[in-house]
Amino acid sequence: MQLAIVTGGGSGIGAALVTRLATAEPNLMVVAIGRTNSKLDAMRLSMPEEERRRILTVQADISTAEGVASIVSSIPASPIKYLVHNAGLLGPISPLADIDRTTWDAIVATNLSAPLFLTQALLPQLKQCVDMDAKKARVLHISSGAAKSAYCGWGPYCISKSGLNMMYRCLALELSRENILVGSLRPGVVDTDMQLPIREFAGPEDTFPMKSKFISLHKDGKLESPKNVAWFCHYLLSSVDEEEFIADEFDIRNEKANEKWLRYQSEG
Repeated sequence: MQLAIVTGGGSGIGAALVTRLATAEPNLMVVAIGRTNSKLDAMRLSMPEEERRRILTVQADISTAEGVASIVSSIPASPIKYLVHNAGLLGPISPLADIDRTTWDAIVATNLSAPLFLTQALLPQLKQCVDMDAKKARVLHISSGAAKSAYCGWGPYCISKSGLNMMYRCLALELSRENILVGSLRPGVVDTDMQLPIREFAGPEDTFPMKSKFISLHKDGKLESPKNVAWFCHYLLSSVDEEEFIADEFDIRNEKANEKWLRYQSEG
């Protein structure tokens, strides 16, 4: 049985994607990785028994070498079909001039270093995928509009996501020679737990002048749902042509009228 691995799998986009993969592909074992066992257990127990048997949860901190080693030792030595780097850390909203080194290191380690070193550690199993069924393994980075737009108060997040975008572009070139495809997705503003501290920020207005925008998006019901983003992730992983998958970063907001995506949704 091939594996699908999702970081940040206990809540939000990650939990919705684990659910989607386990439901849509009965020949997959889905590995949900997260820092909090209670969230991972709640996600798994919410699934029907048939799908639950094919979900493996691994509690690990992906930002550390020990966490990456724990993941490798906890999963079966099976081919990896999908690897989704979804875990992310916004960190405290603060001017860059006030960020301390410990906070900086934690955000960069989670958002930028972890995807690189986890991909490195799992390369042998990603390479097995094409050997098994002639289909290339796919690695998907969950990016952000903050990779290309600067936001006051989000400096470490913007910088690390920008680096993640360049990492995807470099890895897409390098790993294509190993028959591994690397893509990236900007999911829009999604209704996840990360939005709560954004809307509840109580500091000076000039530290985070975009707060009112995020409050309005929530109030007006314009946040993207985790379920819809998860379905779009699975669409990219399972249905998009190889060349298109690696060619450029996807933005879900630009795909509303994409006939192939609409057909995928209609087929369930």
